[in-house]
Amino acid sequence: MVDVKNPHYGGFWIRFLAAILDVIIIGVPAFILQVGLVFATGVSSLVYVIELGAIVLTVYLDGIKGGTPGKLILGLRIVNDKGNYIGIPMAILRYIGKILSAVILGIGYIMIAFTEKKQGLHDKIAKTYVIYVR
Repeated sequence: MVDVKNPHYGGFWIRFLAAILDVIIIGVPAFILQVGLVFATGVSSLVYVIELGAIVLTVYLDGIKGGTPGKLILGLRIVNDKGNYIGIPMAILRYIGKILSAVILGIGYIMIAFTEKKQGLHDKIAKTYVIYVR
């Protein structure tokens, strides 16, 4: 549980930096595994197994640990309005919201910069907040 009496919300740029760290920590190793599997087996559809693993890892970390490695390194946590971690079902909903945010030309992510509580469309859909922990 995180204290949400006087939260400091994570804004657009810090969350963008967290996303870059996630690409380095999760995305690059996943890509290397994908290339290695395709090269070793010749079965290109194995790429989807690694992608699914990365998605499951992201949902798990968001729901149970409060964020992906990038967010955790930068002192950010994903919480609900009570300050609790969001759990797997809401993390799945938030992930679906991220896909929707990207499909609409990234507008769902740009919303983070302009909303009072620094929520993107995916945060509003899942009723979550990204806050700094002290």
